[in-house]
Amino acid sequence: MLFKIKILMRLFLFMIGLVLVISCNSGVSDRLLKGDYVGKLEVENNKYLPFNFSVTNDSTLVVQNSSEIVGFSIDYLKDSIFIRSKVFEGFIKGVLEDNKINGVFVIESLDRSVPFTSYNSSKRFNIDFEKNEKLTLNRWRFTFNPNMDNASISLGIFNPIGQNEISATFRTSTGDYGFMHGGYKDSKIVLSTFNGSRAYLLEAELNNNNDSIKGIMYSGNHSKTIIEGVLDNVFELSNEYSLTSLQSKNQKFEFSFENTAGKLISIDDDIFDGKSMVIQLMGSWCSNCLDESKFYVDYMNKNKLIDIEFVALAFEYAKTKDGALNSILKLKNQIGIDYPILLAQYGSSDKGKALEKFPMLNNIISYPTTIFLDKNKDVIKIHTGFNGPATGEKYIEFINEFDNTIRFMQGN
Repeated sequence: MLFKIKILMRLFLFMIGLVLVISCNSGVSDRLLKGDYVGKLEVENNKYLPFNFSVTNDSTLVVQNSSEIVGFSIDYLKDSIFIRSKVFEGFIKGVLEDNKINGVFVIESLDRSVPFTSYNSSKRFNIDFEKNEKLTLNRWRFTFNPNMDNASISLGIFNPIGQNEISATFRTSTGDYGFMHGGYKDSKIVLSTFNGSRAYLLEAELNNNNDSIKGIMYSGNHSKTIIEGVLDNVFELSNEYSLTSLQSKNQKFEFSFENTAGKLISIDDDIFDGKSMVIQLMGSWCSNCLDESKFYVDYMNKNKLIDIEFVALAFEYAKTKDGALNSILKLKNQIGIDYPILLAQYGSSDKGKALEKFPMLNNIISYPTTIFLDKNKDVIKIHTGFNGPATGEKYIEFINEFDNTIRFMQGN
C-alpha cells in the first residue's frame, strides 16, 4: 500500500512539474531567428510592397532602404509578435510560425491596417535587375495625378547602387519620398520603401525611347497615384523660401501652446526676450519632419548657438491629447531633442485647421515648415518642406543655407 502511495505521489509531482514547464513556455512559442528577411505589405489584392530587414537579437531588428537604416523593437506576448517603430506610432503585430510572420501593419490613429508577411531572404524583389544609364544619369520631371485638379510636380532622382540596383527618391515642393530601393528590368521599374510611417511602392514602365515613364505609386493600401515622367535635365522645383509668407510684411508671428508638461509657452515669455528663434511646424508622425529634427539635433550638438532658441509646434493626428503627448515624448526621447515641442493641435493634422491658428501666414502647405525670426521677432524668412538625406546634393545645399542663416542671426 505504502509503495503504491509513493508511486502515486511521484506521478503527481511529475504531472505538476510538467504543467509548470508547459505554462512557463506557453507565453512565447518561438523567437524570430537572427538573419536577413523580406517583409511584404499587401497594398492591393496580390500586390506586395517588399522591404529588407535584419534581426540582430531577440529584441531588435533593422529595416534597410538603400543606405537608410531604421531601428525597430521586437516584443512577444503569448503566441503573438509585435514589431514597433522606435519613433512612429505604427507597428506590426502577427503570429510567428516556422520563422515566418503573418499579421498586419497598423496605424491606430488613422484606422489603417495593411496585411503583412515575412520570410527569410535578402532579395527585396525577386528580379535580376539590369543597368539603364539613361535612367540613372538624368533628371526626370514627374507629374502626380496628371490631368486632375490635385496634379502636382516632382523631381525624380535615380542613382545606381550595388549589383545593378537603384536608390531613388521623388522631391516635391513639400518634401521627399525618402530612400526608395529597387531596380530596372525589361523596361519595368520597381521601387519600395518602408520606415514605420511611409510605405511606398512604385511600379512603372520606361518607354522604348528611354525618355518617358508612366506608372503607379502606392501608399500603403489606402492610396494610389498615377504618375507620368519625362526626361528633363533643366527642371527645378520652386524655391522653398518662396512658398510660405506673411499676409502682410509688418505682421508678427505669434504662438501660445502647452508643452509636454502642460505648461503654457508663449513667444512673449521672458526666456525668448532678445533672442532669435527657429520655429518648426511639424508632426511626430511625419518622416520629413523626422529628417529635419535629426538635422537640427545634430547641428545644435556640433555648434555653439548664442541667443538662438529652437521651438517646435506639433500638429498630431493622434485621437487623444494623451496619445499626442506620448508620440511627442517618444520622438524627443528617441532622437534626443532638447528644445521644447508644444502641442499645437491633436485629433487631426489638417493644414487648413493649422492655418486658423496662424492668421498672419498666407498658407501652410507642408509639415515641416520652419520660420526664422530675428531678435525683434521679425520674420527673416520661411522655409517650406524639407529635402532630406535621400535628395543628396539638395540636402547638402540646405545644410549650407541653414548654417549661413544661423550665422547671420548670430551676427557672425
